[in-house]
Amino acid sequence: MMSAIGIAGMHSCANMGSGPQGGPRDLTPPKFILSTPERSAVNSKPQKAEIIFDEYVVLKDAQDVIVSPPMEMAPEIKSVGKKVSITFKDSLEEDATYIIDFGDKITDFRENNPIRNYYFEFATGNQIDSFCISGNIVDAYTLVPQENITIGVYSDWTDSTLATKKFERITKTDNYGRFILRGLKEKPYHLCAVKDDNTNFKYDVPGESLAWIDTVITPRKKMVERCDTIWKTVDRDSLLGLEPGNVRTDTSIVDSVICKERPYYLPDSIEMRLFAKAVPFQAFKKAERREARKLTLYFTNDKKQKQKPSIKPTNFTPTVDDWFIVEPSVTTDTINYWIKDTNIVKLDTLEFTMTYIATDSLGAFVEQTDTVTSIYKKVKVSKKEERASKNKKEALNITISKSVEIDGTPEIEFATPTFDFNPGALVVHERNDSTEKPLPFTTVAADSCGKRYKLEGNWEEGQSYVVLVDSGKVRDIYGLESDSTTLIFRKKEKKEYSNIILKMENLPAGDVIVELVDKDKIARRGYPKDNKVEFINVIPGSYAARLIVDADKNGDWTTGDYNGLKQPEDVYFFEKPLSVSANWDYEEDWVIGQMPLHRQRPASSYPPKQKK
Repeated sequence: MMSAIGIAGMHSCANMGSGPQGGPRDLTPPKFILSTPERSAVNSKPQKAEIIFDEYVVLKDAQDVIVSPPMEMAPEIKSVGKKVSITFKDSLEEDATYIIDFGDKITDFRENNPIRNYYFEFATGNQIDSFCISGNIVDAYTLVPQENITIGVYSDWTDSTLATKKFERITKTDNYGRFILRGLKEKPYHLCAVKDDNTNFKYDVPGESLAWIDTVITPRKKMVERCDTIWKTVDRDSLLGLEPGNVRTDTSIVDSVICKERPYYLPDSIEMRLFAKAVPFQAFKKAERREARKLTLYFTNDKKQKQKPSIKPTNFTPTVDDWFIVEPSVTTDTINYWIKDTNIVKLDTLEFTMTYIATDSLGAFVEQTDTVTSIYKKVKVSKKEERASKNKKEALNITISKSVEIDGTPEIEFATPTFDFNPGALVVHERNDSTEKPLPFTTVAADSCGKRYKLEGNWEEGQSYVVLVDSGKVRDIYGLESDSTTLIFRKKEKKEYSNIILKMENLPAGDVIVELVDKDKIARRGYPKDNKVEFINVIPGSYAARLIVDADKNGDWTTGDYNGLKQPEDVYFFEKPLSVSANWDYEEDWVIGQMPLHRQRPASSYPPKQKK
């Protein structure tokens, strides 16, 4: 006979999810035969433990096997033949239950079938501590389940405990953010988690992600009836009342069902929200000259502190003070300098001192001066290409946004900064107008260097327009002139969009922000009114809806802070993906918080780097 009783554990802690399964395959894992010391042995202090199975086994990723309580010197864990051995290199604690949690890392040699959630235990004292705490960990902002996060407990707690003392007992989350912390006593604990990149079992690195539960947790158990099914093997023909055939065909049927009361350990649904405190970091990365007349500076920027560096030449002398035009990016983490002085453009190497804002080791903003060298390497071309280039008249390149959003404005862009741009250089008319009647419009600079201009006018939905630029009517700062150019843009119309209406129940009190999220980008923002939020003219696509409880009223999500034991602001997700098509209205009912945090965000909407 064979029993449905598993061998993964001796106690009924909450089961870890094993995730999606593939098609039919042999799922028979290796079976435990014996061990030294015996499984669940007490008063045992082995220097080496051995576990023997009924077939050859493979131990995968031995460095990820979890040993609890944590040890200063990690034991050597390996598999040989049918045996897995654990050699301890550190002394064992007194009166402690040791858990060696293999997870799914022990498999058979041939078929790669894992023993699910397998762990081995023994005690150095006279009893096995069998209580468990289990739950899930998600990113506090994205609500994506977090894997390989270290969870631990402390019996005593002060404001500095997490940063100064290692965990008393540990475990880690699986691929789905689920954890089971075993080997606990029936006493109060403080539960914490950390993305322990330096593997020292505590939170001691600025910017390290962490989470904690504000209240003390005491594990407990209750007795529940659980039934195991006993199967037996019989000949299928005899089961059907047929004469036995030449070839016996075996099948399995239920022999009996045995029900017993067993302990079930709680709490089993802890939700922890992992976050990293925002630590300012700002630094200069590099300088680059991909073309002779443009110098680009790259920074790692803190969004609260924009860069406006000061440059002083050291190996060249400009003929004028304004020898460049600055083209900053939106966040100013990349700054282009268009060099106006042709004598400087001709130099291969530019050297200068640059004073900018950086952060020191404590995260404070300080002024820093560096000496920077930037070299322009001319691209080699063939003589044929060189002759063709000389014979070809170069013109100022001009582009336009071909498709303009319904609430947007067409924008014309020049390849280089222009000199004294005159809107009269442009003529706009409807594309289907045979008379080519010029339409009124005004231009508004879209940047500070004369490269981009918005064309503001009474542009109609669904209509296409032609922009004409005469030859020589626009000139850049290098004297390059426009060629005769025809550009076309179209204003999108309402039927190309969709509308999303979310009706909410259990709306949290206070200020609330609702966002439509496209993977890791915020596509739209709205603010509920009368328990409802509307997003009008949404570009077709797939979105997730996120709700932020803006407790500090700063108009954005605020992370937590361990120093003040301040939790991050609450975040909720609508549990269904919002896949919207053009010319449709979508109306959904959203009961805030009706599902556990780890099940709220649709997996299809996870940011690319956090997909499971």
